[in-house]
Amino acid sequence: MTIFRDISFLWSMLHVVGLFLLLFEPRYSWRTTFIAGFAGAGSLLVFNVLAMFWMGHSIIMHIAFFTCTIPTLLLFFGLSKYRDGRFFFLFCLSDTICFWLLQITNFLDRLAGDTYLVMLISRIIIFPAAELFFWKYLRRPYLALQSKLAGRWWLFTAIGATYYLLIMVTSVPVGTPMPDMVGLFRIILVMILMPLTYMTILHSLWRQMQVYESHRQIELQRRNYQAICQKIELDRIYRHDMRHHMVTVEGMLQQGNSQGAARYIQELSGKLTQRTQVVWSANSAINAVLTAYISQAEDSGCQVEADIHVPEVLPYEEIDLCIILANTLENAVNACRNMAEGQRDISVKMMLTENNRFILSINNCCSKPEQLDANGLPVTPYSAEKHGWGLRSVRVVADTYNGLLGGKWENGRYYLNIVLFPQKCSGTEQAAEKMVYGTGR
Repeated sequence: MTIFRDISFLWSMLHVVGLFLLLFEPRYSWRTTFIAGFAGAGSLLVFNVLAMFWMGHSIIMHIAFFTCTIPTLLLFFGLSKYRDGRFFFLFCLSDTICFWLLQITNFLDRLAGDTYLVMLISRIIIFPAAELFFWKYLRRPYLALQSKLAGRWWLFTAIGATYYLLIMVTSVPVGTPMPDMVGLFRIILVMILMPLTYMTILHSLWRQMQVYESHRQIELQRRNYQAICQKIELDRIYRHDMRHHMVTVEGMLQQGNSQGAARYIQELSGKLTQRTQVVWSANSAINAVLTAYISQAEDSGCQVEADIHVPEVLPYEEIDLCIILANTLENAVNACRNMAEGQRDISVKMMLTENNRFILSINNCCSKPEQLDANGLPVTPYSAEKHGWGLRSVRVVADTYNGLLGGKWENGRYYLNIVLFPQKCSGTEQAAEKMVYGTGR
């Protein structure tokens, strides 16, 4: 029956890596990451299996920290995009969850009489179920947390590391006697507190990200309000001075200078038109973002053409739409600033279709990107501190709505297309939309 025990151990070690990679963001391509990751993890697995056969199965729980945990941490640290508390927190999170599942299945097998069959069956079921849960409910919001929150991770990492050590110390290896009632009670307390603590940490991080996005939206609306106030003030000044303009025009006409009067009126009309506040969208949040970034574009000498057709109420979270719009427009403005004056232009088209698809298309002048990925999106080195993060945030939002995101560079212009689907949209409809717009995820 020990064959069941050994198979369950190998199965569990494989899925420890799987759970970790579901929330992992690599520094290199996924192909390179998978090859290096599984080669390194496979070597460690072979070493630990050999140690298990040489020194007994129970030895693994005593030496795993040095023969598995530390080497795996160093391996994936070298492959990770993040080199701060985000990586170490994820490592502690995935490892403690896996050890927690191992302990649960171990206890279930003890209750069934130490046959190892219950251990094998329960691990075959529980680990894929945990991975499915991660993929469906945790992966997208967690990736968004990692991309938006760069700080405040070290304290939570310390908490995760403490729980990791607690589980390692209080665990009961396979084949060893069960502890007394006091020891068992301690183990149960640790097993209960660990998931509760992690749920509290993730909820706290999520709330911090929502606050961050809310502050960003408020800042955009503040800029919009300031722009409106400035134009209102200019309009008041022009209205106050209107009588002076009328006197000037009247004087020109009395002198018979009708052409001069016409030119003066035309110039005055143009200035008044420039001060007219443009309302881009009935939705206040969308309007605030458009006003802020179109103003930035115009201040940078960009010609902006906008075709906006979205209602006041949208079937999507306003924060998500603002993330997409702000990051894509910011990238377009930055690309235009690198072009010569007189060649800077941006075209923005946005609409909500009858079946509630949100479609955003932006094209702008752009020097040829050094590298584009399979979806036509610029590949930015992970070492960049200030640029390239915007599209990662856009990708997370697009994934949240099972959306399509793709672009291409052609004849000195970059074209970006984004389509979001309402939550109730079927997979067939999404596939049809993908064929129409030719975008990828």
